[in-house]
Amino acid sequence: MLKENLRTLQTAIKELADINTALDESLIVAITDQKGTITFANEKFCKISKYSKHELLGQNHRIINSGLHSKDFFRNMWRTIANGKIWRGEIRNKAKDGTFYWMDTTIVPCLNAEGKPYQYVSFRIDITERKMTEEYLRRSDKIAAVGQMASGIAHEIRNPLAAIKWTIKLMQAETGQQCQSFDMILSEINRIDSIVTELLSVAKPQKTVMFSIMNIQAILETTVLLMNIQAVKHRVHINLSISEDLPNLYCDENQLKQVFINLIKNAFEAMPNGGELTITAEAAGSDYIRVRLIDQGCGIPAEQIAKLGEPFYTTKEKGTGLGLMICQKIIQDHQGTMQFKSELGKGTTIDIDLPVYQESSCLNTPTA
Repeated sequence: MLKENLRTLQTAIKELADINTALDESLIVAITDQKGTITFANEKFCKISKYSKHELLGQNHRIINSGLHSKDFFRNMWRTIANGKIWRGEIRNKAKDGTFYWMDTTIVPCLNAEGKPYQYVSFRIDITERKMTEEYLRRSDKIAAVGQMASGIAHEIRNPLAAIKWTIKLMQAETGQQCQSFDMILSEINRIDSIVTELLSVAKPQKTVMFSIMNIQAILETTVLLMNIQAVKHRVHINLSISEDLPNLYCDENQLKQVFINLIKNAFEAMPNGGELTITAEAAGSDYIRVRLIDQGCGIPAEQIAKLGEPFYTTKEKGTGLGLMICQKIIQDHQGTMQFKSELGKGTTIDIDLPVYQESSCLNTPTA
């Protein structure tokens, strides 16, 4: 009888161990007490959050709060589970290294004899890749829509704009004197014209893109040389560091220069009192080159980073939101990615990953 009970116990222990292994492989699991203090975290939770168990245990989930969700969001979540009900939702968390990841989360309250929760078990699935794909498609749709309307609007605006501009100049010439009002009107007309130019860049036909085999070092060195005069004016020192023997890219040189110039200009504007801009290029695995720009600017709030690159969304007082959108489109056309990390008062880091040249690259890119 005792041996049979022992065999039953051993079988049960093995089954529990197998279930635990399966959970560790498939789900991110955490247990908190009634107050929300973490009492258990499995290996998969540690791996995705980049915190050790020692760092997680005894903490609450604020340690991985990304700042995206409102207080009402979490208040509703706690109200649900405190009433003994299961809560389900999608949460964006922040890892120890500052990167963000998305979790499809289910929180199950464990109830005591009185029907009150004494602990909460959360089961999570990593849906970061899915959310990134959704965001990519959403932005692509917006860019396509803006591109379709941009060409027609731009041409409709530009013709009367040119007539107004030359009329103002003629009136200015006839008066024979400099008038502040004329200068202000012409300045605003030029600003409108620059916005129209950006709109036309969005609508530019893909067939004008000219891909060729290029070295990232040549592109970056030329870009930095072009921007050095402006850097001096803004009291910004540019540090350029490029790893040796980087593979080539299959790209449009002018378009990538446009991206880097735009991002460098943004960095200058983020550092009104001067500072350092560090630009590096290195291998990111065997298939990508990563160009990283790090400024010492004012930083960008977490809730705004997700919107960067959307049409007409800007953090600048007089910005149009088209510059970053065009940059995103160019990087997407090059089968690359662009990601932002920022901290208020400390600066912003931009990572651009571009695929290295392969024989098959030219089969999937636009030609003239």
